[in-house]
Amino acid sequence: MESRKPHQAARLAVVIPCYNHERYIEKAVDSCLAQTRPPDRIVVIDDGSSDRSPEILQGYADRGLIEFTAQPNAGAHATIGRCIAKASTDCDLISILNSDDHYVAERFEKCLPWFGQNPGRSVLCTGINVVDENDGPLDPANARMKWFDAIWSIGDHPDADLASWLGQANFPATTTNVIARTPYLVANPFRPYRFNHDYYFLAKAALEDQLGLIPDKLCNYRVHSSNTITTAPAPLVREMLRMHLDLLQELAPRLASDPGLRQRLYRYLHGAADSVSSLHSGLLQVLLTQLASPADEARVESLVESLDPSAFPELENFPNRALVNAHDPQRGPLGPSSGLAERYEQLRGSAERSKGDARALRELAKTRNQLLRSRWFALGRTLGACKALSSDTGKTPAEKLANLQAASAASRWLRLGKKLGVFPLGLE
Repeated sequence: MESRKPHQAARLAVVIPCYNHERYIEKAVDSCLAQTRPPDRIVVIDDGSSDRSPEILQGYADRGLIEFTAQPNAGAHATIGRCIAKASTDCDLISILNSDDHYVAERFEKCLPWFGQNPGRSVLCTGINVVDENDGPLDPANARMKWFDAIWSIGDHPDADLASWLGQANFPATTTNVIARTPYLVANPFRPYRFNHDYYFLAKAALEDQLGLIPDKLCNYRVHSSNTITTAPAPLVREMLRMHLDLLQELAPRLASDPGLRQRLYRYLHGAADSVSSLHSGLLQVLLTQLASPADEARVESLVESLDPSAFPELENFPNRALVNAHDPQRGPLGPSSGLAERYEQLRGSAERSKGDARALRELAKTRNQLLRSRWFALGRTLGACKALSSDTGKTPAEKLANLQAASAASRWLRLGKKLGVFPLGLE
């Protein structure tokens, strides 16, 4: 697809795969039509529904509100793929909407600017409202609601990142929560899973550092008796294992050359060890062991010896050494805890940053005090020549100090004062 010129507004399509949702499809379509930033196209394919869904959708099409096609049943992933193929001809962004869900009216108004602000990323999800069959909030005592409350609380932790969070739980929950650049969707078609095509797509996007999150609750995910995810554990656990084996196999060729991908995969797998998304990490290890079993001794040795420190700097450090050094016998045994060493390193890094912030605060206070004591600076403020020096830009003390020092070095007023000998403070 030909890229659009910078001054042109991005074109957005909504794609809706529909299957036997006569009760909900009008709500879904109407939520697109009611957007404060309307989509440029609404592409709907009915996937062989046996209820009134095609009739309802044809009514929208007859009024010119949607583009509608009906097809024999092909499955969710195939139907989404066909919708994307139709929309990809002239749209830069595509938003997926399942036919039993619906959007908050401001979803696109709030989401589309993110793509302009993050040109290097391709996929966006948001917070979600979980609603029942009648569009009311799902009962907090409902088991599914408890699950959603638990997994979204993970994101409130100060050390949470999207890779480890997705390893622990599929918190975006649904393809309805996907807005993506068209080329990325075309290059990463949904896989033929029954339950996990959204999870695979989102996990891969997070591991490739392509995923972003807006915490605002901008879509409504419906929980009802006929949700696909309502099933006995075994089929879901099996598909979750298959999904992760497929994901590891796809990423494997890039791990040696992409240290960022490796680091995100480490965090993802640490999260997966405590999965609350039906991944049994013990069974995953069993399957990986079985996959490795045909390899002969020479193959194993060759694979291990091929790890070059120039490509894998992790070889130069003992794993979890920091955890051992932090052990205090007076506090008892360390005990088993997934990711404890990493947590310790994060805390140590946080402590170091705190020390740096304290140093920067002292220096910042000293510099500001010098300025405030200067009559030359006071005169410059009166004349409007020191606006940049009076600002408080930067998020951290170190950033504020660096910005103040840069503004001082660039200030013509201060340079004039030094030339005249009335401001010899050396703030550059």
